Amino acid sequence: MSKIDIQQKINSIYATRRAQNEYDFEHRLNEAKKDKKFLELYKAQKAASLKKLDNKNEETIKAYTLASKNLYDYIINKKIDLNNYYECNDCRDTGTINGKMCHCKKRLFYKMLREEANLPVFATNTFENSPFENLNVKQSQGMAKLAHTLQAWAKKTTGFNRCVAFINGGVGIGKTTLAFCVANEALNNLCSVYYASAYDFAKMLIDKQFNRLNNEDAYYNMLDSDLLIIDDLGTESTNVLAVEQLFAIVDSRINNNKKTMICSNLTHKQFSKRYGERSLSRLTSKAYSIRLEYITGDDIRTIKC
Repeated sequence: MSKIDIQQKINSIYATRRAQNEYDFEHRLNEAKKDKKFLELYKAQKAASLKKLDNKNEETIKAYTLASKNLYDYIINKKIDLNNYYECNDCRDTGTINGKMCHCKKRLFYKMLREEANLPVFATNTFENSPFENLNVKQSQGMAKLAHTLQAWAKKTTGFNRCVAFINGGVGIGKTTLAFCVANEALNNLCSVYYASAYDFAKMLIDKQFNRLNNEDAYYNMLDSDLLIIDDLGTESTNVLAVEQLFAIVDSRINNNKKTMICSNLTHKQFSKRYGERSLSRLTSKAYSIRLEYITGDDIRTIKC
């Protein structure tokens, strides 16, 4: 599902909740009306309410107050349940509080966005629990500084002018960990995310070209997501069609001010040789990318073991 589809589905869920609550209340009210005394008091209270609305004075207010008290006392005495039950008492299942999205709707939105993000189940890294500052490795200081830059980049949903983050460096220095941190930061800000390894990304493009793609939704989520992450670019089999499509997609996302993060083990020289100077220029242009030097350091995976 696209982000718009998710929004529509969530709105439908909240509309269904409210309709179900209304139906449930009306059912219990109709059951209560089978009690003649309750029905008498209920009608009296309604009549008093209408009179007060028509002519609000001391007499009508007093009559309404008395009728309401009599009805309330009878409900309490007979233990008649006419409460409203909401899944979220804070927003009463409207999804908003004072014009802002309620925490319950944010939680549901986040859950559905994550389900569409194609992130591995173990991709739980965040900038708050990232390992770079706590590990004694060569790249700790540089990666911690880069993490700070990328956190601000991932968090900013509007007004940014650098759509591309091209992170290249040695094997195991923490590029994928950074990518997971960026993805989770974006999701926490209710941005749509699509994560793909370079192999899966290239395969999807080729399958699309030859009309053998099984999951069209994933393809369009990849194109339209607020943040696209392509991991380990350079490890996939070289295919001219896939390469052309890849950078056509990057260009399209730049033109539509959508963020793209690409991680690669290749140096700039290796990248240029494999994909062409023009492709490298797209990813490192100062006009719309976070320009970084090749990152070297220790293999974190080896150290953790």
